[in-house]
Amino acid sequence: MPEWVKVAEASGFPAGRPVQVEVDGEPLCLARIDDDFLATTDICSHAYVELSDGELLGDEIECPLHGSKFSMRTGEVRNPPATQPIDIYDVKVEGDHVLVWSEPRKGSAGN
Repeated sequence: MPEWVKVAEASGFPAGRPVQVEVDGEPLCLARIDDDFLATTDICSHAYVELSDGELLGDEIECPLHGSKFSMRTGEVRNPPATQPIDIYDVKVEGDHVLVWSEPRKGSAGN
């Protein structure tokens, strides 16, 4: 059954740098962008590479292997060679706890 899962402490979380967290055994890429926390699947849709090892450029995460870029807000592909979007996850902050909903929302192709 889907639930909110605590993955980090907001006060110590680095801004502008992706971090791998785990929810129900799934690796996720979590990033703090300004005052927002955003989470996506941690695996690139083009090749099996951890996106959390990539670079955060605004609200986009860049795959460290081939340079594909994805919106962390929608999951949409912003730069090839990837052609398929990535899943995104709902995130909320309660007090100092960063919580991620354990069920993904499918990435959009521009919605």
